Amino acid sequence: MKHDPLFDISESEGVTESERILTGLCRDSFLSLWAQANVFTDEGFKDGKGGTKELCDALVVFGDDVIVFSDKHVKFQNDRSIDVAWPRWYKRAVLESCRQLQGARSWLQRFPERVFLDATCRRKLPVPVPTASVARFHLVAVTRGSREAALAAAGNEGTGSFVLDSSVRGDSHRKRPFTIGLPDPLKPFVHVFDEVSIVLVMRELDTAVDFIDYLKAREALLGSSECSIFAPGEEEPLAAYLSNLDEAGVRRVFFRLPPDKPRPDEVVFDGSHFAALASDPGYLRKKKADRISYTWDELIERFLKLGSTRLNERFINQTTAETESGLRLLAAESRFRRRQLAEALCGMLQRAKRGDRIARVAYSGVSGETVYVFLVVSRNNREIYEDYRKYRLGLLHAYVQTARLKAPKGTTFVGIAFDNPQKDYQGGSEDLFVLMKDDWSPDELDFLEKMRSELQLWGANMECWRYRQDEYPQDKQLNSLERIKAPGN
Repeated sequence: MKHDPLFDISESEGVTESERILTGLCRDSFLSLWAQANVFTDEGFKDGKGGTKELCDALVVFGDDVIVFSDKHVKFQNDRSIDVAWPRWYKRAVLESCRQLQGARSWLQRFPERVFLDATCRRKLPVPVPTASVARFHLVAVTRGSREAALAAAGNEGTGSFVLDSSVRGDSHRKRPFTIGLPDPLKPFVHVFDEVSIVLVMRELDTAVDFIDYLKAREALLGSSECSIFAPGEEEPLAAYLSNLDEAGVRRVFFRLPPDKPRPDEVVFDGSHFAALASDPGYLRKKKADRISYTWDELIERFLKLGSTRLNERFINQTTAETESGLRLLAAESRFRRRQLAEALCGMLQRAKRGDRIARVAYSGVSGETVYVFLVVSRNNREIYEDYRKYRLGLLHAYVQTARLKAPKGTTFVGIAFDNPQKDYQGGSEDLFVLMKDDWSPDELDFLEKMRSELQLWGANMECWRYRQDEYPQDKQLNSLERIKAPGN
């Protein structure tokens, strides 16, 4: 079968070394479809003539969330006095980044369709920018070159990341070396990170939903005019954020207040959070438990890079936008949820025996609205692989539809089918099918039951998987998880 890629995915890794570092972080967190390096506009370019303009150093489009990155490496003038070197560096690294980001945001709001992967403006973005009425913009300035000077000024204590002080605004930054507040409080908020903090944050929050949720909470924290925030470095609020889970197990805030206490006028992070988290046994177990979750990332990338436009043509007429929406469901899972899903998936694959057909339903949370259906189908040795693949995809469609009988609260059903891992042939493939349906009539449910019975679906090899593990697991939970290994481990 000819391979027609589903998406035109850019292979650009950035031009400078610092851009390549940023691109690598973005691709790790947002994966290859949703993160693009060095995108361009056609401003001043017409009929193949004129010069195109670089919009930003990296762009992430993930649903309605748009993250615009500027990356600047500016040499700090250590041969000058700090009161001269800092304002110069701040102007070139921070202020110019903010101006570039504000301009990029304005362009994307006005001309979301005029953004391209290449300087010739021939390759559109694989995922279009949402219109201004629905887009949520996050502006991120990554500045490099200040760390060694910041460490020297602090007596080589700390990590060398910027001090955060939200009371510092506008031109007052020029008199506060290595401190960042609100560079331009009259314009949309810009997240300013240095070479230390951007790596800390993006390696710790390395999924789209985890990173975007952090940016939202961070803007609410530092952008508030009602409360002044001080922290000796980005690592402190990051550690506090990672330590705070609400009743539903979701991170939303950096600190908790008693319900009868008003929000204070000033909050000071005392420098103890990061050290405490880094040595916390529960946190260390979490990092170990998360290893299996990267199987989920690898699965998404296989769909992105190996998926073909011809795969589903006999079953459904699906647009590229619909395919991207389905794949984004997989990519919208948090690191914790990916761990749980990978555990369910890898455990099922390990249990499969030669000749088995196994289906597993995996869902979580109180509502259980998103339901995953994992399916293993064995191939008859006399069967042509293409015919087997078509049969497996048709079977996956049936399993996904009838999964509603097993998960009555489900409204989004995501099915993924695999070769039996105990196969006696080389290679393999995966199929993906997504069904979204809020309401089912009694007649439709009767039809599903008839389909289930006639096709003998959800029999003895049907498994339901409900999540029980904590994000910060106990030793007993971790030991149980370690018995389940990702394929190839």
